[in-house]
Amino acid sequence: MPSASARRVSAERAQHILEERTRRLAQRGAVSTVASRPTLLCDLGSELCGLSPAFVARVVPDGPHAALPGAPPALAGLFAAGGQGYLLIDLALALGRAEAVTGGGHVLLLRHTAPRFALRAGRVLGLVEVQPVTPGEAAPPADPLEGHATWHANLPDQPPQSLGLVDISRLLQPFLPSDQPTGA
Repeated sequence: MPSASARRVSAERAQHILEERTRRLAQRGAVSTVASRPTLLCDLGSELCGLSPAFVARVVPDGPHAALPGAPPALAGLFAAGGQGYLLIDLALALGRAEAVTGGGHVLLLRHTAPRFALRAGRVLGLVEVQPVTPGEAAPPADPLEGHATWHANLPDQPPQSLGLVDISRLLQPFLPSDQPTGA
């Protein structure tokens, strides 16, 4: 057992330890000025995006779909779930990414009335709280992202991750008939 003199810490070291503990405790109780919001976190392979859970009726495993000849690349085809047909949109391509989501992930069935839409994502990671980042300038009306946010995984030494927040109305606009409002 070490002697009492060996266990003593210098006054400088003790002060440093107290300051570090105080700083960590203060960060724990820090109140953010931007309210967090629940978001359905989706993995698109090389990046993350988030959607409001209010627009999603169900999340189901990805499955076979029927291609639509002549459709835009982001419109993957027709998808069936629960006896209902959905227009299947590849979320990565609809957001302007170069590569489509590969199969084996998840499909988000949206609460849109007619036509019914579904979004294919690599994986749905779950419902998480994100901190929206205050935008420097407003997104263009045609941009399907309404902004960005950060997400803190509950893993030690994991830095916050950045993700795009999807505006469902703007995302669906190119796939709606021209006379139909975007009431997603």
